[in-house]
Amino acid sequence: MQPTQFSWIRSHRVAIGSFPHSWTALEQSGIRKVFSCCGPEEGEWSPPAGWLSKRWHLPDHRNPMLLKPSLLASALDDLETMAREASTHGALYLHCWAGVERSPLLAVGLLCRLENTNVLDALAQVRHLHPQAKPIPAQLILLEELIETERRTANIASKD
Repeated sequence: MQPTQFSWIRSHRVAIGSFPHSWTALEQSGIRKVFSCCGPEEGEWSPPAGWLSKRWHLPDHRNPMLLKPSLLASALDDLETMAREASTHGALYLHCWAGVERSPLLAVGLLCRLENTNVLDALAQVRHLHPQAKPIPAQLILLEELIETERRTANIASKD
């Protein structure tokens, strides 16, 4: 079994990559939380006991289903919650099948939310740290619209 290749997006806190082929390699890197963007047809998935885990089936280029804003928002909510979990649970591994489309998309969204950056700056950071990142353009536009809407809503709420 080959080791899982991944990239740290935030040193020893958040990593992204492909479907895990070796839980041991991830655990040896300090990872004990995993967030999957893969559907059940993409592989057997059973993180080790004691790990925090979530799985959201998000569409990629092979899937004719469009990514819905509500699905993206809910997945980002769960991802953000996991990323904020106490470090006693270890670092977070965010993955999709190839580590190219879906996990980088969510990594961009996570950076936007946690670090209050815009989508293009977050995308540049993710691509710098994980050069194979190529989120689907239509999904990036959807993410940008979602982040802008969330920020407008938060600004309105803070003025009340």
